[in-house]
Amino acid sequence: MGIYDRNYYRDEIPGLKPWDRYSMITNIIIINVVVMLANLLFTNRTNGVVELLMLRADDLFRPLDWYRFLTYGFTHEPRSISHILFNMLSLYFLGQSVEQRYGRWEFLRFYLVTIVLGGLVYCLIRLIVPEGAEGAVLGASGGVVGVVMLFVYNYPQATLMLWGVVPVKAWLVGAITVAVNVFGTQSHVAYDVHLTGIAFASLYFFGHLNLGWMGGGWSNLRRGLQRKPKLRVHGGQSERSGQEASSAPSRDEVEADRLLDKIYREGQSSLTAKEQQFLERYSRRVREQRGP
Repeated sequence: MGIYDRNYYRDEIPGLKPWDRYSMITNIIIINVVVMLANLLFTNRTNGVVELLMLRADDLFRPLDWYRFLTYGFTHEPRSISHILFNMLSLYFLGQSVEQRYGRWEFLRFYLVTIVLGGLVYCLIRLIVPEGAEGAVLGASGGVVGVVMLFVYNYPQATLMLWGVVPVKAWLVGAITVAVNVFGTQSHVAYDVHLTGIAFASLYFFGHLNLGWMGGGWSNLRRGLQRKPKLRVHGGQSERSGQEASSAPSRDEVEADRLLDKIYREGQSSLTAKEQQFLERYSRRVREQRGP
């Protein structure tokens, strides 16, 4: 069976969870919008949902509130539609290529780690500057800026539309993003959170990091508990002869399946040079077996 016959290339898979049918970016946007609507519909006068999820500088000392190091990144200014709109549009238009490059789960890990790191830096800085200890931060900007910089690093010569009208190269957008956050002076903007996103994206890209170890334990357990159909990649020789392939998969077929699963989970960039060469040879051999 070929790559497009595998589980994750099918439109309908029994038991597939709803969120697995969409990209991680789509799921992230949905969560942000749901949080915004929940605050509007249920706590519009008090902004109770926002108050519950946003991160305050002194939350670092309250373990029961540490969940806010993550949830603040899914909460936006309730009185300004531009806050969530700008973040989600940036994530949608630039993040798709990044997710395809690294894989949906690795993209999610990068995004969430960037948000948490931004929250930690925000709190630590305000410990050093006590007059800011009463502040609070909310918004996906830190994670989004990190994703934007990953796009810039991977596709520096791509043409982007600045403000939707001016065509510029991606590297220039990256330079502008860095400059704005280094020299910005608006008191209501968390430049330190944005700069954390820039710094972590730089470390991630130039350090060739991979965060797959973070989800390895749960993923392995989940795969072990699930019942999977015995699928394998093979050439079309038995199909052309009308015979059913009943023999055990070869070592090469098992290895090809493993690498295709790895690409799906972590992106093509996770393959080593040796693994890439193997897949190229195996793919070429399968095509030759299938014939023209």
